[in-house]
Amino acid sequence: MFIKALSTIGLTLSLAGCVTGQGTTDAGGRSISLESRGSFQPQESRFNTFKFLKPSREYVTESEERDNGQGWNEDVKWEDERYFFAIQYINTAWFSTRTEARMLEVEQFKRLANAYQIADLNFVQIDQVSPRVKGWIASNGKCSAGLFAKRFKGLSPYDNDRGASDAVVSFAGCSQFAASVEEIMQGIDLMTDEEEAKLAVTYAEIGTLNEPASARTGITEELSILTGSWDGVSESLSGDVRKKGAAQIEFSFTIPETKADCVGTAVTSSMSDLTGTWKLNCDDGSSADGIWTNRETQPFIASGSDSKKRPVSFKLQS
Repeated sequence: MFIKALSTIGLTLSLAGCVTGQGTTDAGGRSISLESRGSFQPQESRFNTFKFLKPSREYVTESEERDNGQGWNEDVKWEDERYFFAIQYINTAWFSTRTEARMLEVEQFKRLANAYQIADLNFVQIDQVSPRVKGWIASNGKCSAGLFAKRFKGLSPYDNDRGASDAVVSFAGCSQFAASVEEIMQGIDLMTDEEEAKLAVTYAEIGTLNEPASARTGITEELSILTGSWDGVSESLSGDVRKKGAAQIEFSFTIPETKADCVGTAVTSSMSDLTGTWKLNCDDGSSADGIWTNRETQPFIASGSDSKKRPVSFKLQS
């Protein structure tokens, strides 16, 4: 089901896969790929995510780091990956005000929240000065969702630091949240020593988290190179693809014209392994989705459109 892919929604770099070495590069030849740092226990997180989740051993965690050391992503998933909590964080810089402005646009959040049967009338826009938060939250009493940019770290010594957001947070689900969407939005942050100590005690009592299925089975593998085009955006998309489990692949690329980093997930249909859905999001706020087909003579041909109805297509190189 497409709902598994929604953990990549927003300006996320999450779930980009374990791309290393010869990953995608920007115009200057610098690597923009992500490197897997594996799963982690709640008290090992850089963020206080688990403070807002009910204690359980059933969470699956994944972390990735930009191989230049400047970015860090963490994902927590549960209920067979139908529900998720994802954070992307910039260690020594911050997002542009353009990114923050895009987070205040409702369309991305609408696609996320509506997928969990949260109606538009429940949406609350957040444009907050302190702590700085730009985005949306919503709850229908059963399911909750959030997509926003937020400032985690204090002001840096850089002259051009005006306190812009350095993290993007997205979450959605209908179980396991131990706080309201408002409390999550206000409280999500870097982990404090006190929070780390409390989580260590809690999970010492209930046990360690289960290891991700991909780690247990060793089924994560590099597939191929992705090439494609995005009407009105780029005619020469190229990136890396990895298989994550029996029914999912993850891909990442950079739009050469705008230097925007994009990541996506393609999920196999529950009815047939010859088709499925895909979704991608870029750190300039753009996104797209569609369907893919898989035939013996034409493996993995994907097509779809972005929020402006512009066609997007890509395929795996043999």
